[in-house]
Amino acid sequence: MGPSVLLSDPVALKRRFVDLEDKVNIYEQVYAILRSRPQHEANSVFKRIRTGDDPQSILRHVEHGDLLLQLRVVPESRYRYEFPFMSPLPARLQTEDNPYLGSLIYEWEVERPRSPVRSPKRRGKQLETDRSASKESTTPGPGPYVKPFHAAEVHDPLIDSAEPSKWTDVTTDNTLLRSLLRSYFLHEYQWFSAFQKEYFLSDMIADRRQFCSPLLVNAVLALACHSYRELTDRAEFWNPRTLGYGFLTEAKRHWELEQAGGRGKLTTIQAAIILNIVYNLNAMVKLGWQYTLQAIDMAHKMKLFKKPENWETLNTRLRAGRDFTAWSLFGWQRYAVSIQLVLKGTQSAQVLIHGHFSHCTYTLFEKPLVNDPPEVPLPTITADPSWYGEVWLKYPLESILYPSHFAEFYKANTEFRVILNDISKTLHGEAGQSRSPPAESKIAALYWRLQAWYAALPESLSPRTIVFTAQMKLHMHYHHAIVTMIQSLMTGVSDITSSAPAASPASVAFPAPSQNVLAISSLLNSDPPSEPTGPPLPPLQATFSLHRTQYETLLRLYYLRHGFEALDVFIMVSLMTLAFITTKELEDTRLSSAQPPSEEQKAHIDSLRATLVLCTRGLYDQGKSYYLSQTIFRLVRSGMHVDEKELLREYASLPDEEDSADAKMREELAQRLWPHPHPQAQNDGQEGVETEHASGPAAQEQEGWKVLDVLLKKYGEVRMEAPESGDSEDQG
Repeated sequence: MGPSVLLSDPVALKRRFVDLEDKVNIYEQVYAILRSRPQHEANSVFKRIRTGDDPQSILRHVEHGDLLLQLRVVPESRYRYEFPFMSPLPARLQTEDNPYLGSLIYEWEVERPRSPVRSPKRRGKQLETDRSASKESTTPGPGPYVKPFHAAEVHDPLIDSAEPSKWTDVTTDNTLLRSLLRSYFLHEYQWFSAFQKEYFLSDMIADRRQFCSPLLVNAVLALACHSYRELTDRAEFWNPRTLGYGFLTEAKRHWELEQAGGRGKLTTIQAAIILNIVYNLNAMVKLGWQYTLQAIDMAHKMKLFKKPENWETLNTRLRAGRDFTAWSLFGWQRYAVSIQLVLKGTQSAQVLIHGHFSHCTYTLFEKPLVNDPPEVPLPTITADPSWYGEVWLKYPLESILYPSHFAEFYKANTEFRVILNDISKTLHGEAGQSRSPPAESKIAALYWRLQAWYAALPESLSPRTIVFTAQMKLHMHYHHAIVTMIQSLMTGVSDITSSAPAASPASVAFPAPSQNVLAISSLLNSDPPSEPTGPPLPPLQATFSLHRTQYETLLRLYYLRHGFEALDVFIMVSLMTLAFITTKELEDTRLSSAQPPSEEQKAHIDSLRATLVLCTRGLYDQGKSYYLSQTIFRLVRSGMHVDEKELLREYASLPDEEDSADAKMREELAQRLWPHPHPQAQNDGQEGVETEHASGPAAQEQEGWKVLDVLLKKYGEVRMEAPESGDSEDQG
């Protein structure tokens, strides 16, 4: 339609006038936002204009942001989540020896009196507790037991005083950056504590470089972007317009600068742990693992795991930060290797379903990278509680603050990983040594060490009182380790599941202990033990059934109270493991059940199907925050029986399955998208680090891991600036 026709048509002319009027109105509203909003919000809008966003989308973003702020007045606080398919807890889990059925998180007494807690207050630049408060109870009040963990918010005056924008070039919006920091300390910090929180935040405020650095800040913010649920695109690690991409790019730039300087620092080691986690979330586990290898190398060169000769005369703050980093790195490398071992334990079930193990999951470095824990022991909590720090939580519609009991958790979690390190050394040999099959008595001794650790847990970590996600995961990791260890011993000996409905472990017939000893010895290519030095292993089938029951109970209680929507890497591994085990149990049950199955068998099958649907839906929910869980979700769903797939469609609105070409594209993307961080570092004098990581298949992949970042060249510049001043405060 030409201009003359348009002018001669009054209706078209009026429609054109209305369109122009609406457009002008939109521009006026955007202008008003730039004029009236706070500086940080106006800067955010201006940056969107510079990046090419249209005015209508900018206006919609601001309006929706205001709506979200209104909704945040009363966050999600439902009493409990609803299980899909079968609402009640399956009867096979309701055994008399299941301690979690008596936990407060399962059946909270609504009228229970509130426990007194201490409130933190600001004195100078440190958080201190109110000395006038009454003695603290280890049992929290009702808030944590009736509201999901992701509804809480970390309360810390240090975060309120910080200006993180001074440490990153990605954004100047300090309000957003503080929200990201709170999200990080709420979700992943307690489980993956790479640094001491108070030292990090204090140095951020004071502009000191001893326990804070641009590299560490950007790495933390990159991880926080996966947990900050207001970022709907947080799983799109390949998208250069996302915040997570920007922070990760900035962290990589600072990593290159620090590597060029050739000097190891505590903050560099801490950042390496965080970057490993970020790359794991992005399904690039082999790439992320290189950061841990380099961190271990730096730690050995700095003699981080050794007690310095001048340890007693060192500055108290430096000494504490150094020791905290050493224990955190030891715990992280042990956790990473143990999860890889757990994934190997699920491989047998995976092979039955798919015939191969996806290279998007963890590679199997089984031997420990560090043989022994740091020489400086963990301090007792009563003697030095400030060494650990605390994370305080505030729940919606409550005026009191709840302590997370971080010190007790960190100490128990670290002691647990010391045992895991010894298990790895026993089963797979020490770093730098060839494998020597262990005797059954050694495995039994490790099992009983785990039992002793579990029995000695403090009250805040007892099965009755656990409530926070990190506390529940610690118990899950304990049962997880035993389940996978026993499962690996039982492979090839007997079926790990029974076709009949599960009964109490004590009521099932099992081989005699002597038969178990012979079976284990044969599996490990070792001779039967002559004189056991301690109690023998209990019957394997009964032990597996006991811990598998408690493991699933914990996972269900976790969902019942907290849901699976918030970022939680360990939950992804637990969901995957239980999904594989349940898939195998369903397959065995179908093959052995009578035709037609009895009512009891039908009930048992339905309970297993409900567990599989719950796990698969949980993987999908986790996939909203990170790509690795999306990959595992597709892996699990592709191995499900058609009946369970139909059930999953009925109880969860999930996308259709990908075709093979799309799936292959995703795998290639996960392998090739980002560059390899200094591959030569694997061969540069790693004291005490297992050298097999630099040879064999890994060496053949070096050619494909060259530093070629196509997306950065296409979408943005990498500014290679000189290191900033003030490095004299950096501590190596």
